[in-house]
Amino acid sequence: MSTLRGFLMTVLVGGLLSTSSLAFADGISVSSGALSNDARTKLENDIAQAKVSMPKAFDAVKNVKGHRPEHYRKNRNPYPTVSRELRGLGAPALLPMLEALAFQAPARGSLTDAEWDALASGMLEAVGVLRDSRSGPVLKAIFESGSVRPQVRAAAARALGRLGGDAEAALLISHAKRGDSAELDAVQGLGEMLRLDGAKHLAQVLATTKDPAVAEAAATALGTAGSSWAWRSLGPKAEATGLEVRKVCAAALADRFVASRGKARTAIAESVLIVDHPDTVAFLTQVRDKDRVAVDALVARVERQRKRSTR
Repeated sequence: MSTLRGFLMTVLVGGLLSTSSLAFADGISVSSGALSNDARTKLENDIAQAKVSMPKAFDAVKNVKGHRPEHYRKNRNPYPTVSRELRGLGAPALLPMLEALAFQAPARGSLTDAEWDALASGMLEAVGVLRDSRSGPVLKAIFESGSVRPQVRAAAARALGRLGGDAEAALLISHAKRGDSAELDAVQGLGEMLRLDGAKHLAQVLATTKDPAVAEAAATALGTAGSSWAWRSLGPKAEATGLEVRKVCAAALADRFVASRGKARTAIAESVLIVDHPDTVAFLTQVRDKDRVAVDALVARVERQRKRSTR
């Protein structure tokens, strides 16, 4: 019986693969043809096998409702979102989501661009949370696609950052530079990495950019990369690395605080509080002569936060 079952599964998987390989199918955000041959073949095989072994996961992904107007318009905040639904499905939803994103999009019907993008962005966020390396080729293809809208590319960048590997770091760093159309998105992605090389590059971006929007994004990303809460959640083994990353973030934020204005300064101040490295006050003291009122106010906020956390 087990031999027969194995034979039938092989036949079914082979049939699914032969059908899908006749032409490059289009997913929600990218065509499977945008993947390398090896990556596409591997994912086609994994998806076909998963359809046999866990068909309910594919049905669950197809049946999410949060991006459909008849559902989200009933919410207190009536905007399309599927992130929570998809995250709730857990790891079994990975391959169904990758299929939808790059191989076979679900029927769009009358969905608006905003609703369609909400579906794609929600899937990318849920994929990123899973931190599964199999998603790398799809995330890279979407991030580098010239046809996706900004919301979707930004979600792909953040998901790449959450994968956190060397290839993802190199990709995001290569785009997080002045003049690159994906600079802001790549900066966001680097913030999700919790890596020293990512933090150092973000520090360089913040120190050198003349674009207020990039400065704001880099400051926010440094807060994410150096978050004291995020590093504590990784446990004692990550403590030493966390302190090193947080130090880079805190120093970069303090150095740029006085020279910044508006939203960028606000983002820097908030990130200073999020990072809260032991040397934060010392770093701020070094730039105090340039704007004593502003620096003293920020130092006071840091000290108040620390007092509250020790109660």
